[in-house]
Amino acid sequence: MVAVTTAVALLSVWHSGGHVWRRLGADERTYAAYTNDQRRQAPATLGSLPGDVFDFYADRVHRGDRVYFLVMPSGFGRYFDLHDSIARVGRFYLLPAAEVTDVRDATVVLAYYADPAGLHVRYVTQAQAGQQPIYVSRIRAP
Repeated sequence: MVAVTTAVALLSVWHSGGHVWRRLGADERTYAAYTNDQRRQAPATLGSLPGDVFDFYADRVHRGDRVYFLVMPSGFGRYFDLHDSIARVGRFYLLPAAEVTDVRDATVVLAYYADPAGLHVRYVTQAQAGQQPIYVSRIRAP
């Protein structure tokens, strides 16, 4: 009985392993052609979000920051609205900073097509991405 169970287990590994190795090989060929910037921005751009915006945020968010995402209300896809999409990528892209859901707990507000002045919070610094309504507004040090 042990021999049969072992044989079935090995057959299963062999059967599914080929699929996994083919997928890993295809992914390696795809991503090997990416530049360093493309690799870093891939979590955003593969989700149809602008990677350069997350670079702008990342340059201004520090270890220990507690981030509040202020995002223009909008639909985005079948399963996520725009806020959820920005926050989902931001939680990964901006590690080790952590997301908070209450601006009173935040050290920094990241605004995407939204005006941080509407939160009625006093900011110690604020940076805007060119003329775009994209802001990093620091409330206090982390």
